[in-house]
This record gives sequence, C-alpha cells and structure tokens, in this order.
Amino acid sequence: MFGSSTIISVGGNGGWLRRHLLSIKTISLVVLSVQTSTMVLLLRYSRTANTTPYLITTAVLLSEVIKFSLALGFLHIECGKILQRTLDRIYRDVLINVFETLKLSIPAFLYVVQNNLLFIALSNLDAATYQVTYQLKILTTAIFSWVILGKRLRILHWLSLCFLMLGVSLVQVDAPKGITSRLNILPAVDAALVDGDAAAVVEEVDAMPNPDLQGSHPHTEVSWLLGVMAVCVSCVSSGFSGVYFERLVKQGPQTSLVIRNIQLGIFSIVFAVLAVISDGTLIRSGGFFQGYTLSTWAVILIQAFGGLMVSVTMKYADNILKGFATSLSIVLSTMVSVLILGDAAPTLQFVLGASIVISSTVLYGLSPPSESSLSSGSENDSISSSSSSYKVFSNKVT
Repeated sequence: MFGSSTIISVGGNGGWLRRHLLSIKTISLVVLSVQTSTMVLLLRYSRTANTTPYLITTAVLLSEVIKFSLALGFLHIECGKILQRTLDRIYRDVLINVFETLKLSIPAFLYVVQNNLLFIALSNLDAATYQVTYQLKILTTAIFSWVILGKRLRILHWLSLCFLMLGVSLVQVDAPKGITSRLNILPAVDAALVDGDAAAVVEEVDAMPNPDLQGSHPHTEVSWLLGVMAVCVSCVSSGFSGVYFERLVKQGPQTSLVIRNIQLGIFSIVFAVLAVISDGTLIRSGGFFQGYTLSTWAVILIQAFGGLMVSVTMKYADNILKGFATSLSIVLSTMVSVLILGDAAPTLQFVLGASIVISSTVLYGLSPPSESSLSSGSENDSISSSSSSYKVFSNKVT
C-alpha cells in the first residue's frame, strides 16, 4: 500500500514537473526569439532612422564597459561583497596569472571586430537578409569544432550544412542587383563625357549616397556587398572564437568563468578603445556621443545585458529549442522589418531560401556533433555548461 501511494505521488509530481518544464521551455522559446529579433531590429532602426549616424566604435566600447562592469559585480558578489577579497582575487587570478590572461586576448580581439562588423552589416542589409545570412556561423563553428576539437560530424550534419549554404545562396542571389550605384553608373559618365554633357551626370553621382563604414545606405549594390562581407567575416570570427574559448576551458586550468570574463573584458576594452581612437577625427569634430538617440542607448544596453537573459533561458533550452527560436526570430524580424521599418517585402525566392535555412538549422540541432573519443562525458557536460554561462558577457547579435 505504501509503495503504491508512493508511486502515485511520484507520478503526480512527475506530471506536474513535466508540465512545468514544458511551460518554462515555451517561455524560453519566446524569450530567445524576442530577444534576438529585438536586438536585430533595434540595431537596424538605430542605424537607418537617424539623420546623423552614431559612431559604431563608441557604441561597441560602451557595451564592452558595461559587460566588464557586470563581470566585476558578479565577482564582488562571489567574494561575499568584501572589497579586499575581490581585489585580492583579481590580483591573484588576473594579474599574477598573466599567461592565462593573455590567452584571452585572441577571442577578445575577435569579438570586438565581430561586434563592429555586425553594426556595419545591419547598416547595409535589411534585418531578414542579415539574420538568414548570419546562420552561416553554424557552418564555421562546425568546421572549426571538427578541425580543432576533433568533434565528429555525422552525415546528417554535413547534409544540413549543405542545405544551409544552399538556402543562404538563394537569399543572396535574390538580393537586388539592378539598383544604381556608384560603380554601375561609371559607364554613363564615360558616355556623357563623349557627348559633352558630363556635368549633369557628375551632379547625379555626387548626390548619390556613399556607402562607408559609418553610414547606412542599404539601397545600393555597393553597400549590399559591404553588408554581406561583414556578415561572412563575422561568421568566421564567431566560429573560431567560440571554439577557441571552448578549447581554453577544456584544456586550461579550472578558472572561474567570472574571472575568464574579466580577463576577456580587459582586452575587449583595450581593443575597443583602439578602434575609437581610429575615429579620433570624427569624434573631435562631432563629439563622442554624436548621433546618439534613445534607440542607440537601447541597443547598447540590450547588447550588454541581453546575454544575461539568454544565459538564464539557455538553462532550460536544448539544441532543438535553439533551432526553433532562430527560426521564429527570422520570421518575426522579417514581418516587423517590412511592416514597420519599410524594408522590401520578401520575394518567393527569399522565402524559399529562408525556409531551407530554417529547416537546416533545426535539422542540425536534432543531433549536435559528438565529442572526440579523447573527451570524457563529465568533461563534455562541463564544457556545455561553461559555454552557456560564457554567453552572459560575450553575447552577439544572433
């Protein structure tokens, strides 16, 4: 009798637990999707709505400073909110252990470059095209994991990666190529010179937007190419830096992730400051906060704090859920960018390409790559947990 009642009790609690976890997973799906879409759309809006564009380098620097402050705050809490203990910990684990600290300079540099590139990409591409193309990071991460970490990729993985490339290619081929730009108007200038009517054409050329790293002119072939190149380089950077950090965690000493993020933050701020210095002339003429609006500050704060929210939801998310979250985010971004931001409505070819990308993303998540035979199961669990926690401070626009 006691055994029966115990079984009934466990069964009842198990049913409640399953429903509870299902609810949490549903909430996680919504949070991941909305957070990703909000970040992409806000960044896109902040770069296209303002008459005077803000400097990308200053926004990245402020975001890095906030993330570094968060890391220090978490360390202070970890040390019992005792200042002397916190300072001793920083001195021992960061300054004395300088060799381990220097190892974080590589991913720090890559993440700063990557964040700058993503601002450039969303200055020149619509939100939907950006998000679909950025899924190439799955391909780069898989390849680097295979080469550096020795993870085994099954036929299902290679098949999904091939479909991913096909889908992204369809989306990019669908991009407008017939729009007049500074490149394709040059033959008209030559013809006008022959006719003796160059002045009118020169005026037209001068009136056209000049796509540069700080401007936002998403309606020319030149800026489209700049945006796509920025996304592709960012995907390579994302894949390598993520795998490199995973290797550090796996093979290096068992250092606290908070300390790892402080080490990372030091170099991130240094590289971000160097990038700001490169914009010294623009800052002297227009000021550090030129072009800043509420949307700019919102982007900076979401970029800094968004990773914390994502890391909490990732506790209950699996690879399948992440795939669905990515898919839902692409759909949401496409709808909002068309209805609110005024981007062009997706064509049938774009929808086909995006659908292939979404399907391949979910397919890849059904069975994530397995570790090499050199890694133990407990170590793998530790790496998975570490990677999730790491996203608190190193989050990117997904």
